Amino acid sequence: MNEIITGLSYKDSIPISISIKDGIIDSLKKNETLEESDLFIAPGFIDIQVNGYINKSFNSPGLTVNEVNEATRALWKTGVTTYFPTLITNPQKTLVDNFKVLALASNEPETGLSIPGFHLEGPYISPVDGYRGAHSLEDVRSPNWDEFLELKNAADDKILLVTIAPEVDGAESFIKNCVQENIVVSLGHHNGTTEQIKKAATLGAKLSTHLGNGCANSINRFKNPIWQQLSDERLIASIIVDGFHLPKEVVDVFYKTKGYKNIILVSDMTELAGMPPGKYNWLGKEVVLTAEGLLTFPEQNVFAGASLPLSTGIENMMSYTGCSLAEAVDMASKNPAQLHGLSDRGEIEPGKRADLVLFRMEENKIIIEKTILAGKTIYQNVDS
Repeated sequence: MNEIITGLSYKDSIPISISIKDGIIDSLKKNETLEESDLFIAPGFIDIQVNGYINKSFNSPGLTVNEVNEATRALWKTGVTTYFPTLITNPQKTLVDNFKVLALASNEPETGLSIPGFHLEGPYISPVDGYRGAHSLEDVRSPNWDEFLELKNAADDKILLVTIAPEVDGAESFIKNCVQENIVVSLGHHNGTTEQIKKAATLGAKLSTHLGNGCANSINRFKNPIWQQLSDERLIASIIVDGFHLPKEVVDVFYKTKGYKNIILVSDMTELAGMPPGKYNWLGKEVVLTAEGLLTFPEQNVFAGASLPLSTGIENMMSYTGCSLAEAVDMASKNPAQLHGLSDRGEIEPGKRADLVLFRMEENKIIIEKTILAGKTIYQNVDS
């Protein structure tokens, strides 16, 4: 028996009916009889940069499968149906151990549906203060392919995205190897020159990790890594639009320059997302989470990841740029799916997996009412 989901298409607000059979979208058609509704239906959100959630860190020693399961279930409440657990700069043993746990979690019956693979952000990044961000200096190192193969093996060949600094020794050969392995290479936490960025893109790098961030607070107004990445049409930009990482005007310029088809919204949430404001010890550093959701590492006056969900980025993208709901949602669903070859999700079309999020807009805020993963309701807002 087919299940029918009704609501307003996120693309044009037209009432639609979606028929789901065996977890797959069977048909999609205009609903001529739907009474007045304010419930939008969109593809489930896809977040390719999640470091942790609700006090569950993917980067801390001792990570367990149960912790990954709990973080995943909590993410469902935010409309995220697919995400990449992200490991940042750490000792090799921690990376190996945690990738093994993540690989086990990705084989869990429900959790695995939401985790197609992982993002390795570091340790092959700039060691320079500012560009390094909150990454641990003692664990930053040059690319080593044999070392990476150990990580790749521990991750059960599920590392889908690697962030690297193009200027570090060995970057060029490392990028070539990743591209041959069908791993998406992203440039981030770097101070690459125009020539180095161009070379990386020529070798196959496709993405810029949280463009505009992972930089020193003071940079040359012209000779800096932002301009070339912004101008290079071969590089898609992932951006954090949480209201803190990028000013409104910068987001608007990125949108106008890249176009919505070449932007991916990410949350960059850490385990402190969903936690009360205060001072916390995060990977051995004292960080501060404000009531507004700003997460900082005061010692270096840099961000320490983010604490707001991907839906906040969708809201802010519309507010900052005037883009449509359809464009903003595509930046958080269709675009990341296409970049990573996740051809079974990211769009509402017959034959795609029935990953859906149903939400209302109240005072320009997204209120998640229901999240559906592979045709199964995994979250229902009982307060509405």
